[in-house]
Amino acid sequence: MSSPAAAVIAAYQTALPDDPRVERKQMFGSPCAFVNRQMFFGTFEQTLVARVGPTRVLALAYQDGMQVFTPSPGKQWDDYVQMDASLDPGVIAELATEALGWAAALPKKGKPPKRKKIKKAKSTS
Repeated sequence: MSSPAAAVIAAYQTALPDDPRVERKQMFGSPCAFVNRQMFFGTFEQTLVARVGPTRVLALAYQDGMQVFTPSPGKQWDDYVQMDASLDPGVIAELATEALGWAAALPKKGKPPKRKKIKKAKSTS
């Protein structure tokens, strides 16, 4: 997986809603944004992704520069639209804001369970 170019990161940062609920993080070394522990907007390789729900994704997926987010062959994320970072910045910002609203309405994710530490067996040499 390639890291996003500076222009992609700039498009992400410009479109990211200025909202106190937004939590900025890195996922696989790429910038992304969360609300209520739910990812709603981010970068993927040289594109942007926004979680707008499956119905909205179907409406957007056939427009120029947009498609259903498919991080690997045969693995579609039906509630995320993937878009070219070169799209109109206003369109990207509108989708980022829409994604924030969609994800904020989802149930808050719980914290992942803590990993148990595995004790190493003492060697008897």
